[in-house]
Amino acid sequence: MPHFRFDPMKELDYLSQRMRKIADEFPETFSIEFGKGFEPKVDVYRDDTSIIIIAELAGLVKSDVSVSIAKGVLTIQGAKKAPEHDDKTSILRCERSFGEFSRKIELPGEVDAASVHAKMENGLLIVTLKNKVQEQEKEISIDIG
Repeated sequence: MPHFRFDPMKELDYLSQRMRKIADEFPETFSIEFGKGFEPKVDVYRDDTSIIIIAELAGLVKSDVSVSIAKGVLTIQGAKKAPEHDDKTSILRCERSFGEFSRKIELPGEVDAASVHAKMENGLLIVTLKNKVQEQEKEISIDIG
C-alpha cells in the first residue's frame, strides 16, 4: 500500500493561492450586497463646539437631496439617477450604484437642532450642528413667607 505524505502547510499555501486567484477575478469595488442600490458613505466628527456630518454624494446637486431632524435623528435622503442611454449604446462596464437612499444618524441629546447648517461642496454634503450650551445654574433668592 502506497504512503502519502500530508503536509498541512503545503495545503494551506495551495488554498491561499486559489483564494487569491478567485479574488483577483472580481473588481476592487465588488460588493456582496447585491441589489442594495446607492448608499452614500458618511463620516461623523465631534469637537468642543459642534458635530459635523459629511456624506459622499458625488454626482448629485442640492436639489437631489433633503436633510431633516426629528426626535434626535438626522435623516439624509434623496435619489441618484442612472444615466439614460439610447438603444445603440451598449454598456461595457457599470460599477457605480444608483437609486433612492436614506441615511439616518442618531444624534446625541446635547445637540442644538435649531443650529443646523448644511452645504454641498465638491460632491460632499456637510452638515454642522452646534453642541447645546449648558446653562449655568443661577442663584435664585427665595422669599420666606
